[in-house]
Amino acid sequence: MDIVEILTDHSEELGEGVDPVKVKDLEARLDIKLPKDFREYLIKLNYAEIFSDPIFGINKKGEMLDLYSQNKYKDHFDYGFLWVFSNDIDGEVYIRPDTGAVYLGFAKPVAKNFTEYVEMVLS
Repeated sequence: MDIVEILTDHSEELGEGVDPVKVKDLEARLDIKLPKDFREYLIKLNYAEIFSDPIFGINKKGEMLDLYSQNKYKDHFDYGFLWVFSNDIDGEVYIRPDTGAVYLGFAKPVAKNFTEYVEMVLS
């Protein structure tokens, strides 16, 4: 299964996705290349929840859920970590754009990519 199918099957609320140009704009503003599965999430959904906690997207009106607002000029981002999700159990969830690996904290990856992380959390 791909990330969109997994989230569609398990999320109570879903977005409608964003134009790929907005994803390219986000990448340019952050000066990163997003991992393929996270790009797919943004383009096809741009909003989904894992156990009622929202995954960040491109949301210029709601800074609390906006990838750019939650990452640009923040210490974690300066060290190569993109904050994409937060919940009461795992805390803050980060992706390394350069490798696609997912981290809880900064020590070592918990999943090789965002799809694997979501599958792990939902299993």
